[in-house]
Amino acid sequence: MLTKKLTQLFATAAIATTAMATTSFAQDLSMAFIVKDMNNPYYSRMGAGAVRAAEELGIDLSYVSAEFNGDIEGQIAVVETELVKGHDAIVLVPMNGTALIPKVMEANSMGIPVITADTKVDDGPAKVETFVGLDERSSFAGMAQWVVDQLGGEGQVAILEGFRGSSTAELRLLGMMDVFDAYDGIEVVASISADWDQEKGLKAAEDILQANPEVDAILGSNDLMALGAVQAVKGAGKMDDIIVVGDDAIPSALASLRAGELDATIDGNTDLVGYEAVMAAYRHVTEGAELDDWIVVESSIMTAEDVTDEYLAGRGITLD
Repeated sequence: MLTKKLTQLFATAAIATTAMATTSFAQDLSMAFIVKDMNNPYYSRMGAGAVRAAEELGIDLSYVSAEFNGDIEGQIAVVETELVKGHDAIVLVPMNGTALIPKVMEANSMGIPVITADTKVDDGPAKVETFVGLDERSSFAGMAQWVVDQLGGEGQVAILEGFRGSSTAELRLLGMMDVFDAYDGIEVVASISADWDQEKGLKAAEDILQANPEVDAILGSNDLMALGAVQAVKGAGKMDDIIVVGDDAIPSALASLRAGELDATIDGNTDLVGYEAVMAAYRHVTEGAELDDWIVVESSIMTAEDVTDEYLAGRGITLD
């Protein structure tokens, strides 16, 4: 089902871009695609989608990032560098909803349209043409409901949050709490920020297990933190007792699913986020198209049975 859905999405995009690729504007366009970092496979996959769209359209794409996720000043400096280049458009995955507002406003003053992807810039004076990404709140509400169903509506759960202040982290947390608050039998015993990082996820999960030895499930707001939780649960000898889930469907998480360690993840089709963001920027620049406020990319919950050879081949992934 998941693979079929992905195939249909990419087929639709391919048909649309084949027609647009003949437009003469494309040969003269340059764009920046600025992500949070290139260490996390999540953003590598997103960048690959952006590069694919740029290649199809003949766009000169500058694919860049800060050195690490959390380096807000570094990302601001990257945006400054790209603004000087005078791109026709900028696609931005902001680390923080407010910190990048002045740079978006600077782009506005220069007449450079800005599209945000994956993470939103907060509402305010900055003008963004569209946001391309998941409905993060709804997506993680679905994962929280999956966990509740596995627990039969009763149990202790713990949450590993991403960077506080990031709209992605906040929306994923809200989605979880939308579900957990609706069940009297579910107790949230801990909610700790582990900054999207595997080592921090390991440490936070170890602390959770020590303080709450009866915890039934740990939800990582991304796969790296969830994989850290898997390490902690394995170290505690509780692999058969505690559900661990994540988000992003990165290769190491897919391997963990296949190994029967991680229980579930969310495939947010982040390559499609990058692809559609570049396509939206192209339409706006070349056609003056008015874009919807939000171009939604669908997500799906994955368990071990979904990590088929066909799915992996479709993403170009080889697991050890």
